[in-house]
Amino acid sequence: MNDEYAKPRDVDTDLAEITSRLGEPDATHRTNRNSVIWRFLVGVLIVLFAAGVHYAMWTGQVPWPGGRRWKLWILILAAMFVGPGVGLYLITFAIRGLKLWALVYPTGIFVWHRGKVLAFPWAEIRAVQMTGIPDKAVLQQDLDPRQMPNTVWYDLEKSRRRIFGTTITLTRTDGEQVSLFSTLDGFAELGRRIQEETFRRLFPTYLADLQDGSKLDFGPLKCDREEIYVGKKSLSWPQVDAVVKASDKLEIKHKVGSKTKTWAKCELNELVNVHVLMGIVQAMRGG
Repeated sequence: MNDEYAKPRDVDTDLAEITSRLGEPDATHRTNRNSVIWRFLVGVLIVLFAAGVHYAMWTGQVPWPGGRRWKLWILILAAMFVGPGVGLYLITFAIRGLKLWALVYPTGIFVWHRGKVLAFPWAEIRAVQMTGIPDKAVLQQDLDPRQMPNTVWYDLEKSRRRIFGTTITLTRTDGEQVSLFSTLDGFAELGRRIQEETFRRLFPTYLADLQDGSKLDFGPLKCDREEIYVGKKSLSWPQVDAVVKASDKLEIKHKVGSKTKTWAKCELNELVNVHVLMGIVQAMRGG
């Protein structure tokens, strides 16, 4: 699975070559045109609406609000200056997901994107970063009798309807990266497969390093066998009451008297291998 084709080619030719060499994949995921179209149209409408607000305000068609009407000012300024950015993001997200295929095999994943084929063997993926995890994404765990995790993954079923989408970025040991977007058919199943396969390979290594005294790096959050670190703050594992997803952040909670309070927060979008991190948390607290 180490072959790569940098020269643009026809998708049917490349997929036929891949399947002739490796057989039929376990699953095939391709761009869902409807998912692309509705995001693109929403983005265009937002940009046009923002342009209309600019025109109406600067030409005097609509008078600027007087006095201390702060809420109205905020709405107008958001429409004029935040709206275009939101619209352009949606347009860009939709376009980036075009002409994308992912073929899943027992040994790894082939990604075809705009004429380029990349191979990502499961054993060579060193980092999984998920941006735009839905607010209601549930953490799933398969635990053994000792309460140690076999697999851990976030359920991405809600990504299908999330207007800003979800992106999974894979990084190989050689530094090569590829991004997979929630405009793909069966994105939730693909996300689960990626998380499960990489967890089974990364978690034992991470846990062994932790037990040997190494500090694990998950981005803004780090930990060793004694403590969790966020910035310059640290908290010992016995003091950790819970590590939970709250909206777009990961919150570390601890006990203060009889109350549970948030000790630190991390942006989920900035965390690397968050599914492995949650496995480490389970191992340190429940195993």
